[in-house]
Amino acid sequence: MNGGGAAGTPVPAGGNDSFGERLRLAVAPPTGRGLALLLAALAPLGLGVRFPGLVWPGVTLTVLAYLLLCLDGARAPGRARLAASREHPPTFPVGRASEVTVELVAHGSTLGTGTPARVRDEHPVDVPASLEVQSAILRDAVPTTLHYTLTPPARGVRRFGDLVVRVPGPWRLSTRQTSLALGEDAVVVDPDLSSVRAFEALARRGQLAELGVRAMRRRGEGTEFERIREAVADDPLRSINWRATARTGRLMATELIPERAQTVVVCIDCGRLMGVGAGALTKLDHALSAALLLAHVALRTGDRVGMVAFAAGVTAAVPPRAGRVQLGALLEAARPLHPAGVEADFDNLGEYLERTQRRRALIAIFTDIVDPDQGQSLVAQCRRLQRRHLPLVITVRDPAVDEAARARPRRVSDAYSRAVAASMLSDRAAVLRTLRASRIHTIDADARALSPRLVNRYLEVKRRARL
Repeated sequence: MNGGGAAGTPVPAGGNDSFGERLRLAVAPPTGRGLALLLAALAPLGLGVRFPGLVWPGVTLTVLAYLLLCLDGARAPGRARLAASREHPPTFPVGRASEVTVELVAHGSTLGTGTPARVRDEHPVDVPASLEVQSAILRDAVPTTLHYTLTPPARGVRRFGDLVVRVPGPWRLSTRQTSLALGEDAVVVDPDLSSVRAFEALARRGQLAELGVRAMRRRGEGTEFERIREAVADDPLRSINWRATARTGRLMATELIPERAQTVVVCIDCGRLMGVGAGALTKLDHALSAALLLAHVALRTGDRVGMVAFAAGVTAAVPPRAGRVQLGALLEAARPLHPAGVEADFDNLGEYLERTQRRRALIAIFTDIVDPDQGQSLVAQCRRLQRRHLPLVITVRDPAVDEAARARPRRVSDAYSRAVAASMLSDRAAVLRTLRASRIHTIDADARALSPRLVNRYLEVKRRARL
């Protein structure tokens, strides 16, 4: 947890409130009871139109009522008698709710058995909160804890503001509003790693099927030797080790596993099309989440993983390495990635990979396909990579486009939208057919199915020794 700081070190009542706070106090809104008092004091002034003798008594009553409201607001806890702190995780996952905790402490005998207050935490303006304004009961020196969640729609650094507290006076005639500065409080919004944590937890319990992922490895499949063991009934004939059988007098089998220390290069398209929304997040955010899960699984199985981010040119690169610390390096490289205002250049990517990646690798390209000409460039570069590597093209489907292509038009604009969506899907399908006809692996799925399908495809490649 990351403490946002504390504000308002408690001092005795009547402390050093600033001029700005006293000015806000003068215009602090009255409560319902205070408004009724003001209206009652103004009543003689209204009658003074007909009965002139009531004018001065009405003025006197109005001034007295206003002074009572100011006195009541002045006795409410202000900055000098309020302390607050904010706690939250140091990083928030994009598109996921993260909890923020605010603790507020008030001091003063005027609080009695409990004073109601309204609290608003100035969270980052572009991040939706589950609660904007919360109610609290303040008691002398008793901490009050409030909770709410934030769901960031985009990655980057976000900053919090002040904590605004509105407390009524002891007579409940007017309120006092105070802003408590909690210091420099920023949070980093990272790619969503919840699928990585879920994978790790389910893998430990042997329940990966709940995530839609098949077994990590199957005994007897692969090319790397693991051990010689006594054969069982369902072992294939090709796994029988006849030399060990002759030596021991028992039927023995050789157990193979998928080869380790292979290379996986994750290529992230940061072009204009990846900034399009696919549900609550952009296609780039969905791609990064799936790419980091693939990297985690590959590192977990002993492979080397690298990353290349590209748009008009290569914008970031992490050389392939093994070990779990490599996931942290990939996450650091993914943090600043945002969609560019230009189209992705697949020719540039192909040249870069041919120049830097000499060892055979699984090249996982996360991209989008809309324009047929750009799709042909992707096909050409995948064929070029296919001479040495195993390319895998991963595209994120936009559910809104699928729905628009299926929707029944009710207006002329609906018919136009349906025609455009159908044309986009047709061009996409044509490029995917060309890729598959060239024996290039592809995955085209929406965000919900993308991660498990990608992991299953990677494990299938490993089991069949395609690398």
